[in-house]
This record gives sequence, C-alpha cells and structure tokens, in this order.
Amino acid sequence: MKILDIALKDLIRSTRSLFLIGMAFAAPLLITALIYFSFGSIASGNVDMPTINVGVVNLDVLPANSLLEAPLGESIRSMFFDESVQSWIHASDYPDEASARGAVNAQEIGVAVIIPASFTEDYLAGNKDTVITILQDPTLSIGPTVVRDMVTSLLDGVAGGGVAFKVLTERSEANGQALDPATIPTFFETYSTWYANFQRAMFHSPDKAALVVKSPAEKGDTGNNVQSMMGMIMSGQLIFFSFFTGAYAMMSILQESEEGTLARLFTTPTNRTTILTGKFLAVLFTVIVQGAVLLTAGRYLFNIRWGETGSFLLSFMGQMFASVGLATLLVSFIKSSKQAGFVFGGALTTLGMISGLFTANIQIAAFDLMGNFTPQGWVLKAWKLSLAGQPASELVVPFLVLTTMGIVMFAVGAMLFRRRFA
Repeated sequence: MKILDIALKDLIRSTRSLFLIGMAFAAPLLITALIYFSFGSIASGNVDMPTINVGVVNLDVLPANSLLEAPLGESIRSMFFDESVQSWIHASDYPDEASARGAVNAQEIGVAVIIPASFTEDYLAGNKDTVITILQDPTLSIGPTVVRDMVTSLLDGVAGGGVAFKVLTERSEANGQALDPATIPTFFETYSTWYANFQRAMFHSPDKAALVVKSPAEKGDTGNNVQSMMGMIMSGQLIFFSFFTGAYAMMSILQESEEGTLARLFTTPTNRTTILTGKFLAVLFTVIVQGAVLLTAGRYLFNIRWGETGSFLLSFMGQMFASVGLATLLVSFIKSSKQAGFVFGGALTTLGMISGLFTANIQIAAFDLMGNFTPQGWVLKAWKLSLAGQPASELVVPFLVLTTMGIVMFAVGAMLFRRRFA
C-alpha cells in the first residue's frame, strides 16, 4: 500500500505542473488538430469548386452572306449555360457592357464576358485585333482564371475548325473536286458538335481521357486516405510526447532531491526500494493516463481507428514500457533539474527525428533502418501495424522488443538511482 500511496502522491503532484499538462495533452492535440482542420474539407469530401457567377454580354451578330448558321458569340455564351457546368457556374445574360460592369462593381457577379458585335465577322476575316473583354472582381483569382481558360479553349477550337476547313478545301481542290457551298454549314456544325463533346468529356468526364494520371492518394477512397494519414500523424505525436511526459514525470525525483524532501523521506521507516518503486509507478500511471486521453481524443475527435483490440493493446503497452524505461535511464544520468531541459530536448528530439516520428507518412529508408535501434522506432512500427488492421499476432515481435528494451533500460536506470541515493 505504501508503494501506491507514494505513486498517487507523485501523480497528483504531476497534475499541478502546467508545463507537464501542456506537453502531455495540449501540445499533441493542438498540433494534430491544426493538421486535421487543414485537411478537413478533404476528410469530409467537400472538395467542390466554389460557384462562379458569370455575366455574359453577347452582342455578336451574324454577318451578311455568312455560311454559318449562328454567330460564334452564341457558342461562347452557350458554353457558360451548358448543363455540364451548372453545378459550379451560375450564368446570367446582360444587355450591354455598362450593366455588366455595374454588376461586377456591385459584386453581383464575379466575372463578365463581353463579346463585341463584330466578333464573328472579324474572326472569320482573320482580324487578330478582335477581342473578347473579360471583366473581373479584383478580389477573385480562381473564377476569372477558369473563365478565361474556357474562352481561350473555345477560341482554340474555332481556330482548329478554320484549319480543318482549309485542309478540307485544299484536299478537295487537289483531287479536282469543288467543295459544295451547301455542305459547309454541315461541316462546321459537325465539327462544333465534336469539339464541344470533346471538351465536355475532357473536363467533366476525365475517366474518358486517353491518359489518366493519378497520384497515390487518389487510388483509394479519399476519406480513408485522410483518415490513414491522420492516424500516422497522431501516432507520431502520441509517441513523441509520451516519451517526453515519462521523462518530465521522472524528473520529480531530482526536484525532490534538490528540495530536500527526498532525503527526509528516506529517513522514514519506509525502505528506499519501496520509495523509488512508488515513484517509478507514478511515472507509469502518468504515461498511461496521457496515452488513454490522447487515444480516446484521436478516436472521437479525429475519427482515427487504432486497430483491432489485441493489436491496439500490444502497441499501447509496448509504448508504456519503453517510455518509462527510457525515462528512468535518462534521468538517472542527470545530476540536477537544470540539466534536464537540455538533455530531454536534445536526446528525445533527436531520437524522435531519426525514428521517423515527424515523417511517419513518408517512407524514408534511412529512418526505417535507424528506427530499428531506438525504442521510438519500434513503437512506431507497432502502431503502423495496428493502424493497418494487422492482427495481434503480427505485433508480438515489436511488443517483445519494446518490453525487453523497457526492462533493460529501467533496470540500468533503477540501479544507478539506488547507487546515487544509497
């Protein structure tokens, strides 16, 4: 009972340290939350393009004796009213440039497309000075760029139609045949229909493209990919701060030694082994409470599935043994609490970096290799297996390695403590 009384007293003392509370709970949760909300729209599947409000002023008229059935301006206008873009473009007609400018200035629309009256005539005549005016809200960037690209793409198609018509005419003349003027409108209509369908398929049905390039993250379900990524990030934070928490909780022995309370405690009938065991047990309790809180927060705040029950427990227990063992070993070499910040900051951060805790989502061979020689590296291996849904049998080796490491480090540290306070 004395061991538990000492452990409970030290555990309560730990809860009074705002620094320890911040390092144990606030810091890992805050870092993970910032990353989580950065990817929040992806995780929720809400990645739709924001609605673009477009105003169209189509003043274009068909020139006399034109072979076309409709002015080119109508093709540009209809592009913004096409059903394939209605989910992200809201288009409206305006009678003149002044009304469209007023709508942009009033932020009723974000972009205005103004097609001049002589556009078709000038374009077919090869006049390079003819322009389509695009007005935009200066506070916007994505919407105007998309609209500009759409207009440019359509004009490229018109130019392609002109090239195709020229080639058709030249081939007909080379074969000694005259092109029937009555077939020209049909040719342009066929070409326009083909080009419109091509654009629609390319931009709105990318699976129909001749070449489809996907990043690794796109191979599976986006939500699952983000969940997996958050699991690795949270596990890295959990491991890193678990070892820090164990070390800072263990530092209470140094603080009590400097304050003289430990010496007074040694003068009581309670033997020193019992006192030190109680203090070591308090560190274990602190790390367990921290892990339980962070794992629960990860499950319910960030929707992280830690794996099967057996795998989860083996990973958690292995982490506890390793963090308490390393904390005992590190603190046993420190002579005073003033040295603790330098030792903990340098040693634990370095071990965390070479173990791959800060790059858990990236496969780096060097870190994987070095992680085989650090307790943090083996804890990360265990959590990776658990997060991947592996059964408990696959975690037996990492658990045994972590348990062995923890026992050896704890035994060496405890022996040094007993010699110091003998």
